[in-house]
Amino acid sequence: MTEQPDIETVSQEEFEETLRRYISWAAEWDGSLPADVFFGAWADLAQPEAPVELQARVVEKRLELSAPSKSSIRTRHNRIYLEDGRELVIQLEAVA
Repeated sequence: MTEQPDIETVSQEEFEETLRRYISWAAEWDGSLPADVFFGAWADLAQPEAPVELQARVVEKRLELSAPSKSSIRTRHNRIYLEDGRELVIQLEAVA
């Protein structure tokens, strides 16, 4: 397997030649995409995201939520902060 050079290891001449080839290709491209590429990309974007599992525990009668570290959702105590800026507050209710 041949390793592809990256921006740190490619020579100036190779970089400039690659740039010229790209500009030439882009100037000739009519913007069309094969249907399978378009619909494949669309399907990838349209797939529903997997649910995010939150962990909940009661510490000294107070709800503590936690989200996975790689999740875009953040939590603090009983609050859930969503990507779009919304905040959810979960209140515990004592049931007799």
